[in-house]
Amino acid sequence: MNARLFTTTGLRRLALVSGVAALSAAGLRADTGVAAPTAPTAPDAADEAAIDREEIVVSASRSRNDPKYTASSVTLVSLAELDESQVVELQAALGREPGVAVVSTGATGSQSSIFMRGGSSHQTLLFVDGVRMNDRAASYVNFLGGAGVDGLGRLEVLRGPQSGLYGSSAMGGVIAMDTLPVGDGPAHGRVMAGGGSFGTWGAGLEGRGGLGALGYSASVGYGETDNDRPGNAYDAWSYAGRVEFAPADSPLVLGGTFRRQDGTYEEPGSTQSPFPGVVDSANTLGTAFAEVRPSDGFSSRLTAAVHKRDYAFTSAFGTSGTENRREILDWLNTWSVSEQVELVGGANYERSRYEVGTDTTRDEVAAGFASAIYRPMRTLTLTASGRLDDFDSFGSAATGRLGAAWNATDSTKLRATFGNGFSAPGSDDRFGVPQWGQLPNDTLQAEEVEGWDIGVDQALRGGDITLGLTWFRHDYRNLFEWEYVNFETFEGMTVNRARARTEGVETSIDARITASVKARLGYTYLDARNETDDVRLVRRPRHVLDAEVTTRPASAWTIGAGLHLVADRVESGGTELEDYTTVRLFTSYRAAEDILLKLRVENLFDAEYEEVLGYPALPIGVFAGVEWAF
Repeated sequence: MNARLFTTTGLRRLALVSGVAALSAAGLRADTGVAAPTAPTAPDAADEAAIDREEIVVSASRSRNDPKYTASSVTLVSLAELDESQVVELQAALGREPGVAVVSTGATGSQSSIFMRGGSSHQTLLFVDGVRMNDRAASYVNFLGGAGVDGLGRLEVLRGPQSGLYGSSAMGGVIAMDTLPVGDGPAHGRVMAGGGSFGTWGAGLEGRGGLGALGYSASVGYGETDNDRPGNAYDAWSYAGRVEFAPADSPLVLGGTFRRQDGTYEEPGSTQSPFPGVVDSANTLGTAFAEVRPSDGFSSRLTAAVHKRDYAFTSAFGTSGTENRREILDWLNTWSVSEQVELVGGANYERSRYEVGTDTTRDEVAAGFASAIYRPMRTLTLTASGRLDDFDSFGSAATGRLGAAWNATDSTKLRATFGNGFSAPGSDDRFGVPQWGQLPNDTLQAEEVEGWDIGVDQALRGGDITLGLTWFRHDYRNLFEWEYVNFETFEGMTVNRARARTEGVETSIDARITASVKARLGYTYLDARNETDDVRLVRRPRHVLDAEVTTRPASAWTIGAGLHLVADRVESGGTELEDYTTVRLFTSYRAAEDILLKLRVENLFDAEYEEVLGYPALPIGVFAGVEWAF
C-alpha cells in the first residue's frame, strides 16, 4: 500500500532471467544509495527500537526514515512478495502500484513508458544507485521494456512532484532503485533456469559474499523469447554488481556499482502501419562512491557516475542510431541535529552529450539542494525541501516541496504535501537535430507542475489490515509539443504550448486474512485532460485495479492468483481503446531445502487487448522454472 507503515517483512532481493526467479536473504551490509545509516529521528527510545524492526524508506527525504513519519505517498516494494508472486518484469512490478500506469508498444523487449499520476513518460525520474538515470534526451523506455528486477536490493515508488530534491523530470514522481547489497562471509547465491510459451527460456546466476572488510554482490543472466507475432523475437543479457570496502574501525566506506542491459528486439511495427526493423539497445550505469561517517549523527557521501545509453534501429532503409552519455557527480550530506531535527543537503553536477549520427548536442547542469525534517511533537512531522538547478541550455529552475504527517493515533496517519517540479528541455529540443529535420528553438522553456495530495493510512486488526487513501491534483503548464514549420520538408520544432490537469484517487488494501492467506488490492481513478485543447490525455487509463490473493496450504507450497483491470482509455484523435482484464495464476513448491520449483500462467483467459493502438499484447502463456541455492 502507499507508505506501508506497519509491515515488518525483512528486506530480500529477487533475481530473475526471462521468467526464471531466485530469492536470497539480504546480507549483513546494505547500502541504499543515501548518505547515512543514521538512525531516523524519533521522540523516544521505544520508538527507535520499533523503527529498527520495521522497514525504512529513503526516497522521500534521501535519508533513512520510518515511513510512519513520512508525509509523501511512498511505497517500499517488497521484493520478497514479488518473488512469491513470480512477478518477473520491472514494468509489471511497477504496474501493480497505485498511481502508476505502465504502457508498452507490444511484447517483451518493446518500449515501455511510465505515466505516474497522469504525467507524461519523460516526467518520471528513475533514480538508480544514488544518481539520476534519465532525462528528456536520455530516455528509459528501451531499458524498461526488457528489464527484470534482477540485481535489485531496493525498489521504491515515490509519488508527486519531487524536483525539490531530485531536479528535472521528477514531475510525476520518482522510481528509486538500488543494486543488491554486498554479502558477508563465504560466497552464496542461486542458479536459475527455466522457460515456457513463445519459445521463452533463460538462465542466470547470482552470488554475494565477503572477505574481511571487502564485500561483493553480482548477478548475470540471459533470456530470450520469440514473443507471439512473427518477427518479434527478443534476447538480452543483464549484469549487476556491487563492491564495497568498509574497514571495521574506519569511518570511511568505499565502493562502486555496475549495471548493464544489452538487448536485441525485432520490431514488427504497428498492425495498422507495419514498419519492421531491429532495435539494438544497451543501457550502462557505473558508479563509484566514498562515504565518511565521522559520528553517528553525520555522514557525507560523494558519488561519481557514468551513464551511457545506445540505441540503433535497422530497417530496409538503413540504420538510425543515437547515443547518450552522461557524467554525474552527486554530493549528499545528512545530519541528525537532534531527536527532533534532521538536515539533508548537497550538490549535483551533470554533463551530457546526445549524438544522432553526426549531429551532437551538449548540456551541463549544476544544482544545490537542501531539506529538513522537524518533529515538534511526538505525533507531528514537518518536512521542507528546496533545490536550484542551473542549465547551460535554458537557464535556472527553482523548486520546492512541503509536507506534514500527523499520527492521530497509533494506527492512523494523516498526511499532506505540496510541491512543484519541472522537466528541462533536452539539448536536442533546444539546439535541434538537422538529421531528423528538428529545428532549434532558443526560446524553449522548461515544463512546470504544481501538485497537491492529501492522504490517510489506517491499520486495523492490530496491523493485519492496512488501508491507504490519497487524493491528488497536478497542474501542468508549458508542456512540450511538436510543431511542424514546413509541411513539404516536414521540418519542425519542440514548442511550449499546452496546459493540463490530472486529478484522482489512489486506494490500497493489504490484508493478512489468516496465518496462511493474504491479499492485496490497489485501485487508481484518474482524470487527465489537456486544458488547452479540452481533450483527454492519451494512454492514461481512468481506472486501473490490481488485486492478488496468496495462500500457503503447506509450509513448502504456495498458491496464488492475480487480476489486473484497465478501463476507459483514449488514443490520439480521441480513439477509444477497449477495456481489458487479465488473470494470472502461480504456484511454487520447495522440493528440497535448496531446490524450489515454480510454475505460473499469464493471461489465463487469453484476453485480446492492446496497451497502445496497433500493438497486440501477449496471449495466454505458461512458464516454469527451477532454482538451486548454494
